[in-house]
Amino acid sequence: MYMLHVSYSKTPADVEPHIEAHRQWVANAMREGVILFAGVKKSGLGGIIAVKSMPKMDLLKLLAEDSYVQADVAEYQIVDFDCKAAQSNVADLIGV
Repeated sequence: MYMLHVSYSKTPADVEPHIEAHRQWVANAMREGVILFAGVKKSGLGGIIAVKSMPKMDLLKLLAEDSYVQADVAEYQIVDFDCKAAQSNVADLIGV
């Protein structure tokens, strides 16, 4: 599983034209079951995305489709981890 920490690398004004395409990218990946959950940071300067386990190259291909990456307005910190415990109402998301 991956946790993606997204931080704007440009001003919010530079990011703004790409927000709707980014939201659509997230929504499409959620429908496909690839993104498990996503949300905006309280600061409004990026977000957090949880992605199911997959080969790293597949993750990089997925990220390359994001408008934020294509426009070079955000940076992704990728944390790869094995989730070993979860509350029962979310355990099916992580395969515990």
